[in-house]
Amino acid sequence: MAIFVIEKNRRHLSRGMELTIALAALGGSLILNYWAANLAEMAGDLTHPSPDLLLNILPTVDMTFFFTWGFGTWFIWVIAATVWKERRRAAYIIWLYAILTAVRSLFIILTPMRIPEGALSMHNHVLYEYVGQYLTLQNDLFFSSHTAYPFLAYLIFRDRWVRYTFLGLSLLLAMTVLLSKLHYSIDVFAAYFITHSIYEAELRWFHIPYTKWRKRWVDKGQIL
Repeated sequence: MAIFVIEKNRRHLSRGMELTIALAALGGSLILNYWAANLAEMAGDLTHPSPDLLLNILPTVDMTFFFTWGFGTWFIWVIAATVWKERRRAAYIIWLYAILTAVRSLFIILTPMRIPEGALSMHNHVLYEYVGQYLTLQNDLFFSSHTAYPFLAYLIFRDRWVRYTFLGLSLLLAMTVLLSKLHYSIDVFAAYFITHSIYEAELRWFHIPYTKWRKRWVDKGQIL
């Protein structure tokens, strides 16, 4: 009985350490994202809007409500779904979002772009004014976080119903940023390919080797 309690406590401590590390990584990636977004904002102001065949064809539709509240829905739902369905994998989920945010920060530095012509303004939306403007600016465009973040949740979660709600959110937000002219089409389409690549790369190069290493050393009682 005593051995069982010790092993259980060791697992809880190990998950706590992993969660702490993942949260620290996410915090660092958000700081990097804010710094990168400001650089992209300044660099984008010195460029001209890029031509985009799809945006020229699509009508301009005011879907800015979904830009703010749709993304807010993703944020609340991903936390709730993690606690509900994937509590033991919380550190892994946070870690993947930290990687996605860090990679996107590098992309927006390397590809400074100016917001498309005819883009609808977000400055009359309360949620954007109080929260959104500190997470994203106008010219941090490549690639679309509104598309990528829900799509990553679709890849991560194992419950079929939960996964498809995130896929639906991703498609809705992709449509939102295109019809509101808040992103170029390449920002949206590339988000799916890059996000999937990040997920697969982390799985093969980090997660699987780490899981094997952790199991071996936990079984030996060498780590918590």
